Amino acid sequence: MQNNHPSAQLQQAIQTIVSAINPYMIGRTGPLVVSLDGGSGAGKSTLAAELASELDATIIQCDDFFDATITDNAWDSFTVDQKCNRCIDWQRMRNEALLPLLAGKIAQYHPFSFSSENALASQMVTLQPSNLIILDGIYSALPEMFDVDHLTVLVDVLPELRRCRHNTREGTDDVDWHRRWDPVEDYYFSVVRPPAFYQVIVFNT
Repeated sequence: MQNNHPSAQLQQAIQTIVSAINPYMIGRTGPLVVSLDGGSGAGKSTLAAELASELDATIIQCDDFFDATITDNAWDSFTVDQKCNRCIDWQRMRNEALLPLLAGKIAQYHPFSFSSENALASQMVTLQPSNLIILDGIYSALPEMFDVDHLTVLVDVLPELRRCRHNTREGTDDVDWHRRWDPVEDYYFSVVRPPAFYQVIVFNT
């Protein structure tokens, strides 16, 4: 029989984040935005789902707003800093998902899709407003989000383990992806947003 219960470490991570969130919710008049950051394969989405279940939160999947207008050749011509800042179309994410939710309204948008001709899925994602909004995705603690990030959380996992998890999830060694994006993630977590920046750090090994 499959064990669907969170591991002891995941449970500890959940409770650490919940304990950090609770004081922010006292007397709030608007939604709290939590940036759940961490490298590819850190287990952010699993953690976000557990938090959403426990706290009745709404999750914005940042990967839904991958900037598909940029070609692979263009990505490869960018610096690591440019890749950090342009990987996600933050303006579209704000306009189509975050701002409606902050206003207490339903948000609807077409998520990124590899298989679609225009790189957007035909089926729309619908998000219901709530008092807690989780930004699930790497780079979600970029300076661009300073005016809306009320709590920043880092899911800290060794790069070697994250990359192994990524490959297992994708079912491939994903060599081209790692060549293009591993240096960007390393730069982001060492230069742009080192661990000391985050208000909460949890581990998911």
